[in-house]
Amino acid sequence: MSKRKIIMRALVLFVLSSLVITCIFLAFWQIDRGKQKDELYNSFKKSMASNPKLISVLPDSYQNFQKIQINGTYLSDTQFLLDNKVYNRKAGYDVLTPMIVNDRAILVNRGWVDNNNRLALPKIDISEPNASVVGYVYNYEKGYVLDSDEINNEWPVLIQQVDIKKMTKSLGREIMPYILVMSTKQRHSFEIRELYKKNDKLKHYMYSGQWFIFSIIGIYLIYILTRRQEYE
Repeated sequence: MSKRKIIMRALVLFVLSSLVITCIFLAFWQIDRGKQKDELYNSFKKSMASNPKLISVLPDSYQNFQKIQINGTYLSDTQFLLDNKVYNRKAGYDVLTPMIVNDRAILVNRGWVDNNNRLALPKIDISEPNASVVGYVYNYEKGYVLDSDEINNEWPVLIQQVDIKKMTKSLGREIMPYILVMSTKQRHSFEIRELYKKNDKLKHYMYSGQWFIFSIIGIYLIYILTRRQEYE
């Protein structure tokens, strides 16, 4: 066998081996993702079945899905609309309204509203600012967006993601790093979107199976190439 053929075959084997290792890594990563989704789903469902705990003083941090009840005053003149939220296959906004609880501010997700008319923002006024809210705590993760939000003081403010630092600066007072999501229909709520409507673990396990199949195909090709090399 010529030197050139040896080099080319070695290169092909190296590429195939790298792809097999990558596929196996992705397969196990999807399994881990499935386990995480299963834990989140079970934690969410367990929280939804529990009774809320009345909170008079907001702590500095909270774990996801803690079910609580707070009494406070909405800042109805300074609200945020979280864009690109889908409900029943329709695009709309999640309404995030600041509420003052014993001099500390927390954002309350009051639910989803339609955005049929992009030229005019939906009506989200609050007639009676003093209210009691039941919901669960959620720590939003910052996602990747093409354009960062330039928050101004024209209320309500349209945002693409939850950025507590920017929202705090816009509001002019510190906001808790977590958000209270209304868990049921109640006064001042809109359409309630269930955060974990179904358990997505099977989807990740299916992806894992696909990556394992790809790795098996790669191993088979490596076997064929090495066998051919033995007979040449």
